[in-house]
Amino acid sequence: MTKEQFDIFWKTNYPGTIPISHCFKYDFPERWLRIHSLPESKRYPETQEEWEILLSRQNKIINDLLGYKTTILVVIGEYFFEGQEPYDILESEYSLEDCSLVSLNPIDLHKLWPDEHDKGQLFIAKFCQQVWIPKRFDKLLKDIAQYYLRAFFVSLENKYIIAPYDGGMDIILNDTKTRDHYKEKYKLWLSPRSDGF
Repeated sequence: MTKEQFDIFWKTNYPGTIPISHCFKYDFPERWLRIHSLPESKRYPETQEEWEILLSRQNKIINDLLGYKTTILVVIGEYFFEGQEPYDILESEYSLEDCSLVSLNPIDLHKLWPDEHDKGQLFIAKFCQQVWIPKRFDKLLKDIAQYYLRAFFVSLENKYIIAPYDGGMDIILNDTKTRDHYKEKYKLWLSPRSDGF
């Protein structure tokens, strides 16, 4: 997939939002579901057992939603300032293996949210096409869970978005009915808060 093809795919399926994962829950509240990765909504795993719970939950849900051996997009993004050399994720120890990332146009954060971001503060997203197989992305999931990087998965088939973060996963389904189905299915892993956070 080229950058131009990604742009068309994104604008067609997710109008009104940008590829920054923390925006999804606000831009698609009627389609949004949050799953917590650990019991009692614990944010960070501290033991091997807790890591196994986190990876088991996340792999189970991603496989359930995206499907075994389906084609997905992995989208990774970083913040940087204009004129600064963008951080090369693939050169870091937290890189994806066998992934040739395609860069998207930088997003001007100050233009979107002038009260929250300084002039020249940008966000650049990169993506690559992959095949989902359980456990294959465990290293990436662990890096996200430790807040080493930001990344999310997009299904090319059913258009679901799964955006892990340090504490859980934000999921965007196709409609409220589908969201409610999975909300019931995974009710034991939901936040006890009424707002779903």
